[in-house]
Amino acid sequence: MIFLPPDLEKYIEDHSLKLPSVLDEIERETYWKTPYPQMLSGKIQASFLHFMVKMIRPRRILEIGTFTGYTAVAMASAMPPQCVLDTVEIHETTASMARNFFSRTPWKNRIRLHVESASEFLKKAKGPYDFIFLDADKENYPLYYDLLKPLLSSDGLWITDNVLWNGKVLQPRDAASRAIDAFNRKAAEDPETEQMILPIRDGLMLLRKITDGKHQKEA
Repeated sequence: MIFLPPDLEKYIEDHSLKLPSVLDEIERETYWKTPYPQMLSGKIQASFLHFMVKMIRPRRILEIGTFTGYTAVAMASAMPPQCVLDTVEIHETTASMARNFFSRTPWKNRIRLHVESASEFLKKAKGPYDFIFLDADKENYPLYYDLLKPLLSSDGLWITDNVLWNGKVLQPRDAASRAIDAFNRKAAEDPETEQMILPIRDGLMLLRKITDGKHQKEA
């Protein structure tokens, strides 16, 4: 994971767009009530997702990996009118926390929480989605690539978290590292997509489909 000096991170936060105050509550409760609070996306990443949703102006958003609802609220707060957000979480404990926070936001009727495994949800999901955010169990990232790609709209954006995995993708030895490396290679070798990795926090991959025929990957 890429860490910035605390004073520099605070400087970035102070000079970036302001997010809903409920995110501070989600952060506090996540650190208080969950055993893995480090899974929570930070303010910089949440601001980035919020900003990208504002730019893309999606009609439908799909999030795989709700956790306690932090990124879902960050994205929902940037949704244009009529946009809806589907978010999928397998664990009822954290899903109940997210559900509670969603109910207290102005977007509660446009956030749809699905408590089930991501693979089962994706096998029956109907696209297209204009904005996708993937931050779920890393061992299944290659599977999620195959299931999510058909759901992405032709002009949509797909962002995936943890694609650097604290640098372990350079020499992948454990199951999660190997799966993330396989996911990254799938994207890099796919002639129907183009993507780039940004060194934000633990690595974010931005991916879109190639639809205009003007751009082709190098052989």
